[in-house]
Amino acid sequence: MPKQSKRDRTKDLAEELDVFDTMLSSLVELLEEKGVITEGEYEKRIKQKSERAMGLTSYRDIQFKKK
Repeated sequence: MPKQSKRDRTKDLAEELDVFDTMLSSLVELLEEKGVITEGEYEKRIKQKSERAMGLTSYRDIQFKKK
């Protein structure tokens, strides 16, 4: 199998992110429709998790650390 160019890898990654975005959006919409959560609750949770993660070392930082 030929090696992918950086541009092709970037395009593939962007397409995967689009799929994940669609999946997550669909799930949140479904939960809202069923009355499990509200948009405000969802946004509040995202903010809490983002703030908690600040300053922590992520797996991505470790995995892709420049050598």
